[in-house]
Amino acid sequence: MYPFARTLAASFLVFFIFTISSAKAPDGNGRLAIHSSTESAPPTSVTVSVDVFSNRHAISPYIYGGAYPKDAATIADSGLSVVRWGGNATSRYNWKLFTYNAANDWYYEDFAYSEIGDGDSAKFIQDVKNAGSHPLMTMVMLPWVANTAENGTNGHWSFPVSKYGSQCSVDPFNTDAGNGLKTDCSTALTANPSDANVSILDQPGTNDPPGSVYRNQWSAALAAAFGTSPHFYNMDNEIDIWGSTHRDVHPAPAAYNEMRDTFISEARALKGWDPKAIRFGPVSCCWWFYWNGANGNDKAAHASIDLLPWWLNEVYWQDKVAGQRSIDVFDVHAYPDGPDTSTWTQAQKQALAARIYRDYWDPTYVSESGSINQNWATFLQPNKTIPFRIPRIRAMANMIYPGTPVSFTEWSAAFAGESDFSTALGDADAYGIFGRERIYLASRWGAPDPANPNYEALKLFTNYDGQHHGFATTSVSDTNNGDPNLFSSYAAINAAGTTLTLVVLNKDPVNPVQAGFTINGFTPAQMTSYTLSSANPAKIVASSRTAWTATQNFAPYSATLIVATGTSKLPAANWDLNPDTTMVPAGGKVVLLPRVTSGTATVTLGTPVADSGISLVVNQPTISSGHNGKITVTAGTTPGFYHYTVPSTDTTGVAQQQGGWILVGNPAATLIKTGDKQKGAIGSKLNLSVTLNPGQSGGTAAGGTILFTASAGSLSSRIVTTDSSGKAAVVQTLPSTAGTVHVTAEGQYALGHPTATFTETAQ
Repeated sequence: MYPFARTLAASFLVFFIFTISSAKAPDGNGRLAIHSSTESAPPTSVTVSVDVFSNRHAISPYIYGGAYPKDAATIADSGLSVVRWGGNATSRYNWKLFTYNAANDWYYEDFAYSEIGDGDSAKFIQDVKNAGSHPLMTMVMLPWVANTAENGTNGHWSFPVSKYGSQCSVDPFNTDAGNGLKTDCSTALTANPSDANVSILDQPGTNDPPGSVYRNQWSAALAAAFGTSPHFYNMDNEIDIWGSTHRDVHPAPAAYNEMRDTFISEARALKGWDPKAIRFGPVSCCWWFYWNGANGNDKAAHASIDLLPWWLNEVYWQDKVAGQRSIDVFDVHAYPDGPDTSTWTQAQKQALAARIYRDYWDPTYVSESGSINQNWATFLQPNKTIPFRIPRIRAMANMIYPGTPVSFTEWSAAFAGESDFSTALGDADAYGIFGRERIYLASRWGAPDPANPNYEALKLFTNYDGQHHGFATTSVSDTNNGDPNLFSSYAAINAAGTTLTLVVLNKDPVNPVQAGFTINGFTPAQMTSYTLSSANPAKIVASSRTAWTATQNFAPYSATLIVATGTSKLPAANWDLNPDTTMVPAGGKVVLLPRVTSGTATVTLGTPVADSGISLVVNQPTISSGHNGKITVTAGTTPGFYHYTVPSTDTTGVAQQQGGWILVGNPAATLIKTGDKQKGAIGSKLNLSVTLNPGQSGGTAAGGTILFTASAGSLSSRIVTTDSSGKAAVVQTLPSTAGTVHVTAEGQYALGHPTATFTETAQ
């Protein structure tokens, strides 16, 4: 997204909802019924069940982020944990001139850059750190950055009318700056990138163009400014739509191979310049492009594999071959897709804002957006009209590149307006879901403004009392039987087990809720509530400290944080499923390796419980620090989303359980091998090949990628692309000593990760 169009622009903003409960049934059109203040409400009695020994996991401190906050004082007061220097403007930021090109957001003109009053990127890092937060920077990967800011006469805009003639639209403040389309508003002009830009190169060379700036020098300045703070870098911004946003310097749609190669090259270079760099990629823009990219022919040329899994798989395999990581965080932009609301009433928009974040977690929520609820976006993903966005993206990352966390560096959706209270409720839902669903980092597009209620919604999680106390740091199970369109709840406990925090959202604009709480593993004694409501939207109102009560009332349109003190028996060891959520082809198997994440006790796993459609067998039930367990998951034949739980008991007698999701995809493709069981003299060469048979995987044969690995000797290539018949061939050079050699061929994970193994003999 973009921060400027001469001034900071208001942006489309998104929401996020998470509860674990039954979903409301769709109406006759297959869509969820739209609630407004005039419609009948569900029962106002809700039961909330909290179990501090279920689904325990650390909440990342980096989920409370935002971009372009008002100023440094706002950062400190709001408790923003990450401040992002990002968006379209940063794709063309010139670190020497402190300028950016506005690209398609505003007539491809160069302007002075500023965030929290800083145009200097290194000073921005220092000021964010001084405000108590963590900066997230953007490393430019395009080859061009802005020249000096336009002044009306210097020509620093890409499509001057004086050069290209009349255009569809011009900047009303600079009528020589056109939008790059002829007067028919469809025919694109071709710009000379050097008119408004200068080159950005990795490092100085001979005969560099005048005005060139260098990434290695910039990275050194940023690394020094970061110091001991995490060195967070977005690797550019929304690279999948460079061809539209930055059409003046990148007129062709971004291609699959380009997105892979550019990322790997620049990410590895950055790690060399700043060894502490934490690199986020691919920073993809949105749902359709997750699966298709912008080049309409590219997907078919790559075995019909969806862009995101293809890209991550390619990066993973390139990293395996190189022996080094080039991606640290799998990052996408996550604006929940909504329907066209141009004819909707304000009440309908508010209701949409309250329910749209079911997009992120609800396995029954059929999207209300035509961009998701349609047939063509993907043919590989299960239940494709149901976004299930966070588990789906996490399953992809865990399946393809284990150990890679997931981030959303843009999110928001203020359907009823930034200042509307429904936006505050939506934002509170977002922060709750990020913690519950194990997101590593999140940055709202447009940090909350102190004038709006959602600013206080952020503070419920980060600074509810003005002393920078916030929502606790260990997420625990919180389920309820409320209507997820109208009610959400979240729970977390502190490390000492003495404070339980509960967030309760009554999203019904008319009716109060009476909630009954049942809590396992924690005995509450006293409580204080902190409430933000539509009746008092500019202030968090604290109650007096009282004895705990299991039945409490919540006003309509309110967000309440309950801080309960009490006692709890701490587990002697915490553990996770490693991973809790992943993907497997229909009929396939995947292995979980449960591990102790803290503590010294031994944990014994019990018998799993799973939805019909998958089965789990505990192969190694005993886990301890440094010694993992083993659970084999076998998928049935029906693609879909399947939940499971695994109970446990530690040596002190504390019973816990962890749960997760298995996403079952299409049946796997297969590899047909040619050249197996050959014999040859030591040092001789053998021809090996596999043919990709896509079967029912949803992919096609041509353009697939195969990774070859040999146990000894060498291969002519490790990564080979299948030809038009699906064939990928390599030449194996046998080792210089006699013996058996195994060569493994692997197909892409999006096609079910088919494998084939050759056994050859050197003699």
